Parts: sequence; C-alpha cells; structure tokens
Amino acid sequence: MSKNKQIQEKITKVDKTRAEFSKIISKNPNYFGTHPETKLKQISKMSENTKYEELKCIGFYPELDLLEAVIDVKLPSGYNGNLCSHGSFEYVSFFIDWDNDGDFSGPDEYLGIANVNVHDISDTKKVCLDKTKPLSYALTLQIDSKKKPCKIPNLVKVKAILSWNNPPDPGNPNFVPVWGNSIEKWIQIKPAKYLMKDLIDYMDLKELDLLPTMFDLDLPISKSLKLTTLELKEIYKKKDIPEHRYNFNNIYQIALQIQKNPNLLAKYELDPEYKKLKIAVEEIIKAKPNTKYEKLDCVGLNYNKDQLVATMKIKLPYGYSGNLCTDGSNEYVAFWAYVHDDIEQMCLWRYLGTTSVNVHDIKKIPTEGLEYAVYLPADLSIFKENCHNPKVIKIRAILSWNVKPDPHNPNYNPVWGNKVDSLIQIKPASLTPNEQKPFIWALGNMAVESISGNPHTVETSSIGDGFANGVSQGGGFTAIESPFGGRIMISGKITNAPDNPSEANKLRYKVQYKKLPGGSWKDIVSDFRIWIRIDGVPSGYIDQTAIGGYFKYQEDDSLASTPPKTEVLNNLLAVWHTPVPEGDGLYAIRVLLYKSGAFPQPDVPIDHISSEQVKVLVDNTSPTAQISLDAGACEKFTPGDIITGKFTATDAHIWRYNLAILPTSIPNKPTISPIGSTYPILPVPGVVNETFKLQTKSAKPCGYVIRLNVYDRAIVNNYMQGNRKHADVGFCLLEKK
Repeated sequence: MSKNKQIQEKITKVDKTRAEFSKIISKNPNYFGTHPETKLKQISKMSENTKYEELKCIGFYPELDLLEAVIDVKLPSGYNGNLCSHGSFEYVSFFIDWDNDGDFSGPDEYLGIANVNVHDISDTKKVCLDKTKPLSYALTLQIDSKKKPCKIPNLVKVKAILSWNNPPDPGNPNFVPVWGNSIEKWIQIKPAKYLMKDLIDYMDLKELDLLPTMFDLDLPISKSLKLTTLELKEIYKKKDIPEHRYNFNNIYQIALQIQKNPNLLAKYELDPEYKKLKIAVEEIIKAKPNTKYEKLDCVGLNYNKDQLVATMKIKLPYGYSGNLCTDGSNEYVAFWAYVHDDIEQMCLWRYLGTTSVNVHDIKKIPTEGLEYAVYLPADLSIFKENCHNPKVIKIRAILSWNVKPDPHNPNYNPVWGNKVDSLIQIKPASLTPNEQKPFIWALGNMAVESISGNPHTVETSSIGDGFANGVSQGGGFTAIESPFGGRIMISGKITNAPDNPSEANKLRYKVQYKKLPGGSWKDIVSDFRIWIRIDGVPSGYIDQTAIGGYFKYQEDDSLASTPPKTEVLNNLLAVWHTPVPEGDGLYAIRVLLYKSGAFPQPDVPIDHISSEQVKVLVDNTSPTAQISLDAGACEKFTPGDIITGKFTATDAHIWRYNLAILPTSIPNKPTISPIGSTYPILPVPGVVNETFKLQTKSAKPCGYVIRLNVYDRAIVNNYMQGNRKHADVGFCLLEKK
C-alpha cells in the first residue's frame, strides 16, 4: 500500500478536520468560527467538541496549592501518531476568580497552563482489562494562593479550558476550543499559618545579642483546635448530623470489634451505654457506602511524574469535625492497580498506597460543593514497557472519610465514601524487572521531552540542542526556544528504591555536569532543601548535603507494603547553581547511582549506574540595553514638541523589549512609539540604534524618564522571567511661557 493511501485511510478513519487540524487553523484561525476577532471568514461551525477528549474534573490540594485537572482521552486514534511518535498535546489553561466578581479577567486571575503528551493507543491489548478507553490523565499546576485567617473561609471559583493541539490564548478566559471543553468549580484555599518570623522582630533579636540564624524562622507556631466528641455533639445538635458521623471514630472501633468477633455483640447488648449507640453501630456494620457528604469523582495519572491523582466533591457545610480553625477531619484515598501476577498466573489487585486531604465545616459552602484533590507518587517502573507495547492498566481508588481503607481489601466498602475505577496509560521506558536505575524527568521545571537534542525529545528546536519549548511542568509558563540560567532544579527518580531503608542503607547518588563538547564531568555539590510528605502528609524538610559528592536518596519504594512512605516533592535530586566557571554554553547532565558490582558502562565510573544524559543550554548573560535622545540627555522641552531618540536592545536569545514613560502615576504622560516587540516577530539578536518618537502635545509638564527594558528567553531560577537589563534617559517637559 502506498504511503499516500495509508495517510488517506487514516484521515478517513479520523475526522478530516481532526487529522488536518493544525494545517487548517494555521491558514485560518477562524475556520471553525472560534476566533471572530480575526475578521477571517468562517468556513465551518464547530466548538467544544468532546468526541476525542474531555475535561472531566478539577480539584485542589490546599496543603501544597496544587490545582489538578483530570481529562479523559476517549478514542484509539486521532492524536497524531502512536507511542513511538511525537503524538500531540492536550493543553489546559487555569483561571481563578480571586475577587469573586463573576469573571476571570483580573490582573492576577490567569494562573498559567499545563499539558500532557498523548498518542494513538490501540484497543487490541486487553490484559487484565474489560475495556481500554477512556484513558484518564491528570494535569497539575502549582499556584501562589492568597491566604486569609482561618476565621475567613477563602472560597474561590476556578476555570479550566481544555484544548487539543492548540494552546488556549494566554490570559483569555473566554477562549473557545475547537476540540475540548471548559468547566468551572469552587475550591477552598488553605488558611494562613503564622510562623516564628511573624512574631520575632530582627531588631529585638539584635538587642538581645541573638542572631536570626539561631532560630528556625519558618517554624509554624499557630495551632488548630482539636474538638472533643461532646463539643461536636453540641455543634451539630441542630444540624441533622447523625451520631455515626460526628462520633465516628469511637463507634467505628466498636463496630470493628463486633465484625471481628460477633460473639461480643451479646456482651455489648447487656451494656446500657451500648444501647444508646446501637443504631449508629448498626449503620456502620451495614457497610453500604454513603456519599451524602463527600464523593470521589475522577482518577487519573500525572504522566511525567508517575503520580496518581483523585478528585472529590465536598457536598455539605457541616459534618467534617469542625471549622477551619480546628483539626477538621481527613478524606483518605487508597489506590490499587489491577495487573497480571506472573507467579499466580492471574490478574490481581496490587495495593499502591494511601494519601489524604484535610477538610472542614464551611458554613457558606456553594450549592455546587467544593472540589478537592489528592495525589500519590507511585513507582510504576515494574509495569513499564517500551513504546512499541503501550501499557494500560486499571486503577481503583477508594475514598473513605476519617478512616484509612483496608490496604489488603481492594473491595473495601467505606462507611462514608465510594470507589472509582479508571484506566491509565503508563509512560514507556525500557527496564528489566526490579532494576534500580536513575532517571531525570525535568530540569528547570521543563520535562526532558521538552528540551531539544535529547533521546526522548518531543518539542524540538530549530536553532540547536538544549533549548526548551512548550509548557512547563507545574510552573504555568510556556518556553519558546529557551535556554536556562540561575539555580536549575534537577528532578528525577531512582526506580525500585528500597522500602524504608535505614539511614545507613539509603541509596547514594551524585549529579554531574560537563560542558559540550569535550568537557570533563564535575559533581554538583551545592546544598539544597527538599520538602517531604510521609504517607501523604506534609512533614517538613530535609537539608541535603553532599558527602564525597554523594547525596542520599530520601524516597522509598511506593509500591512496597510497609508504611510509612516518604515522598520528596517534585522528585528534587539536586540544584545546579549557574553560572559555572566554564561559562555559558551547551552542557550535559547525568545522575550516577552508586551500585557495587554494577555492569560496566562506557564513560561511567566503576560500580555506578548512569541515567541518560540530558543536554541543556546555559545562558546567564544579560541583554544589552542602551537608550539616548537625539537632543541629548536631560534636555528641556515644552508640550507639543516631538522628541526623538535611539535605542539598542540585543541578546543572543532575545525575548522582548518595551519602552515605558516614568513616573507611571501621571495620567497625561507623553506617548511613545514603538512600545515594544517580542520574539519571534523581534528578530535575533534584536535591534541596534532603532529610532523612537515621543508625542507631547497633551502631556503634563513634569520631569520624565524613558525606560528601556530588555529580556532574554532564559528560564531563570526555574521560571521564564529571563535575564534582564534596563537603561534610562531623562528629560524635562516645561510649561509654555
């Protein structure tokens, strides 16, 4: 069969407007009528088509300010290629209505964008599956929330917009996707906690001859109240909250004992106190899941991080053991995977772990409820296969209020809660069973697949290796041919780490860099801080210090059965402080795991296992910014004069420049042209001796400064803020005599 005929058959199988989507909208963004502002002719009418993918849920994990969106990929084809190809991207933009004015157009209300790489995954392979679609993916965005005291519940509405292979317009909450959809939900922001530094005044410390470094100024000092059963009974007496809800822990223990030993029931029946609790105990023993107060909705996989995500709805204002100034209660979610066991030669549920989120009574809860999320890191390496064998597995999540589900029972019926099954597709990798191997999955908040010149690059570059393109991992920004600079976070994992090792038995690893071509490997040994969760609960931090060039690996095997499970947030392995003595340029990064007797590898020290090398381009050089007036600096003019000048804005990786008139507080300032320009409309390396013109006819007499701001495209300190430089020139605008 000819190649053209194969392509035509694929177009026939997949909607033509889907198969040719990128080509269609590149010629006419308003082809489907979704961009009328372009004034281009509409050819076909289509919007928010969810045939291929659909945004199903949004949830929020207040402890870490994480927004989670879960999308379903519904069909086996229509995603621009199989798992060994570049495939396509699902984009989700997030907005938040901070001021509760009913829109998402405020200056801080655009939060950013996340994406996931998706592919054609056929329906043919069905090991341990009764169906193969939809596949559920989770997209994560960390936000900078605006916190309030616990007595003022901070409830805000969020909006998410899903768009396939066409990123939503940045900052546009009214963007209408052709393929995709949008949803809006309410979330609750975690209250502010007071820290030691909120109380200690640095001047007071100096007067006491004490140094601030003697104190942990980030230590929380505010404490929530723990309510007794009697206090809860009083709070809920007019709220129609049943006893086996507000007194759940005590009654659950009685019910549990009776279930374990039914003979105890006769003994309990003789106790007058038990008769008061009998109805409540019987409700628990019935074991019929109740979703009156909370309901688990969606389960998906964060594809790059190997994190399972679940979202849930909190439905009522009361029944969660106290308000935001108290301990409240926990919603626990346990996860299982339904996989083939080669020893038993059958499909079995395998326990993956349990996590939780803290919830409270909130008097003025929206009628639609509040959306929460949890996540669980899972070492899925034992399930991974290469890209020729897509791995799809069934995941079960069980929500249980105030008591952890039984880890040995995937059919556990919670008293309060429910269970949800979903399908996930695991990111491919080539591993042998139980192999311990280091992986780098992100640098500077960019997935390795989004950095050019690497083995698994999807987002390629036209200008060379080591440049980042596309959407960041949780940072909310979009890179465009971006180098890296400043402090670069290196995130990754070591597969099959030991389960709860002693300090002496923790894995040891080092992270190295070398300049390309021809450089030698050097250790990255800068101290850094990692924040950890233990069994899903944020549990402070550990300061990592290299000993002999090695750091200790602090995570354990999240598939093993022995609690507790230790997780390092963002899988942080090292922080590379640049610039380095070798200067700007292309570098390779790798992780070495110390492993006695490891099979020798070329260019790898003996007794070590190396990750793949990741190329990254480093640029810490600031742009050039120069500006001058044709008449000379600090000259005097009068309203109506036209002022001209020249400026230079250059950089090897120019991003943008802008010209601004200061001070900004004056309403009738001179107007300037041009205002600015942005790459790639702005050509590299920028502009030299470009002219500008100021109109002063209606301007207020005053002293002014023309400021030229120049930015490059570097991802600096893990965000796309760019290396920057500015230059000023001043002038006076005098009143006419």
